[in-house]
Amino acid sequence: MSKRLKRTSLEIMYSILSACNNNSTKTRIMYNAGINLIELTKYLELLEKEGYIKKVQSGKRVTYSLTEKGRDALVRLEKYIKIVKELEEAKKDVIDLIKIVKKKKEAKT
Repeated sequence: MSKRLKRTSLEIMYSILSACNNNSTKTRIMYNAGINLIELTKYLELLEKEGYIKKVQSGKRVTYSLTEKGRDALVRLEKYIKIVKELEEAKKDVIDLIKIVKKKKEAKT
């Protein structure tokens, strides 16, 4: 069985937003999202610029948290990812059915 190894940008952003839901540091977000620091920095800058997350500095400690826009996006991404997974499962089921039909046709001839 082959597994999809490469995640989409939306899946990565979902992981980052999920991690930011709990006021997380860069290190925590990086590990939760499973990306390197260079990638994380790019995504954090983009998400902050677009208003999905905000940087919170308390002394030397810097954390990231979701804005209202980010919370809304997180909910929408959860729905999107769930639908995509369901479609992938349905596609696999249809492919399996097609194989069964082909085998039956081949057996008749």
